[in-house]
Amino acid sequence: MKPLIALALSIAALVAVWVYLSIGLPALQLIPWIGFVAWATFFAAGGGKAAIGRSLPPAIAGVLLTALTMLAVGHAGGGLAALIVLVAVLAFVLVFMASHRLLAYTPAAFLGAATYFGSGGKVDESIVYVIVSWIAGVGFGYVSERFGARLTKPAAANG
Repeated sequence: MKPLIALALSIAALVAVWVYLSIGLPALQLIPWIGFVAWATFFAAGGGKAAIGRSLPPAIAGVLLTALTMLAVGHAGGGLAALIVLVAVLAFVLVFMASHRLLAYTPAAFLGAATYFGSGGKVDESIVYVIVSWIAGVGFGYVSERFGARLTKPAAANG
C-alpha cells in the first residue's frame, strides 16, 4: 500500500478511537480538540520517537507556565493591564525557553499555551485534563504513524 494511503487509513481509524474516547466516554475528561492539536504537533515536529520528545515537553511547559501566568493575573487584580503585561512576559518566556534543548520547539510551547487558554484558562483541575489530552494526542500521533508504516510493508512471501 502507498505510504500516504496507509497513513490516511491509520489516522482515520485512530480518529474514530479518539472521538470515542474523548466524546463517547466523558468520564475520562479528555478534551477532543486539544488531542487533535497535539496530534498535529507530533507530525509538525517531524514524527517518530524524536517528535514525542520534541513536542511534549515544550507543550506541557506552555500549559503550566500559562496557568501560572493566569494565577499571577488573578493575584494582580485580574484587570486588563495585568493580563497584557503578564501575557507579554509569558510570550517572552515561551520563546526564551528555546535556549534549552528539551524546550526548543517553540511552536509546541505556544500551542500548549493556546490550548490552555482555549480550554477556559482556569487555574483548577482542568490543567490536568489539558495535559492528559496533550499526552494522549501526541501518543495517537505516534501510534498512527507506526500503524501507517506497518500497512506499507509488503506481506511476507508464502514459502
